[in-house]
Amino acid sequence: MQKINKEWHLKNKIPKNPSLEQRIKWHKAHVKHCVCRPIPEKLMEIIKL
Repeated sequence: MQKINKEWHLKNKIPKNPSLEQRIKWHKAHVKHCVCRPIPEKLMEIIKL
């Protein structure tokens, strides 16, 4: 696991019980600003469809 961008995470919390659209939007922004983890494989499969 890489170093976390703590400042970004504090300002950009994923909503509780997010919709699929919210999850996709959050994870796409996350990979642009933090390298602590990749987009989950199951979500990547949905994004690629």
